[in-house]
Amino acid sequence: MDHETHEAHGMNWFDWGNKEDPALGFMFINFAILAVIVYMIMRKPISKMVTTRKGSLETALKEANELREEAQKALRLAKERTDSLDLEMARIREEILNAGKAESQRISEDAERRFKRMDDESAALLEQEVARMSAEIRREVVDEIVSTAQRVITEKIQASDHDRLAEDYMKSMNEITTSAKEQ
Repeated sequence: MDHETHEAHGMNWFDWGNKEDPALGFMFINFAILAVIVYMIMRKPISKMVTTRKGSLETALKEANELREEAQKALRLAKERTDSLDLEMARIREEILNAGKAESQRISEDAERRFKRMDDESAALLEQEVARMSAEIRREVVDEIVSTAQRVITEKIQASDHDRLAEDYMKSMNEITTSAKEQ
């Protein structure tokens, strides 16, 4: 086996002839020249782009601040409205309670009037029913008395009594007609 001996060398900075190690110094110089050229070419567009970006960021920041102020103002208005709505709801709740109490009182008074009227009507109907039943009982009693009297009279009256009653009736009728003619 063939062993090649490697020598330890340092870095190759500027030797163009060394094929194994490239010249690093020229590479750094080339990079520096390229960076200067790119800087010279791109300086104005990059500066313009940075300035534009800075302006747009400032504008966006200004708009964001304005929006934040508007949002804070809207929040204050919303809080004021909420507070006023709370007060309004409390007022409406109180009005509803008062209206409910008034309606309850009105319904109670109306029910009391209806009860009184129904009580009066019931008393009147009861009196009418008592009067009707009293009249009916009287009628039944009178009918019973008349039928009993008829039965007693028919049992006890004789033909001579009958003739005498008929004559008395005729006399009273004659007297009535006579007095009516005279007048």
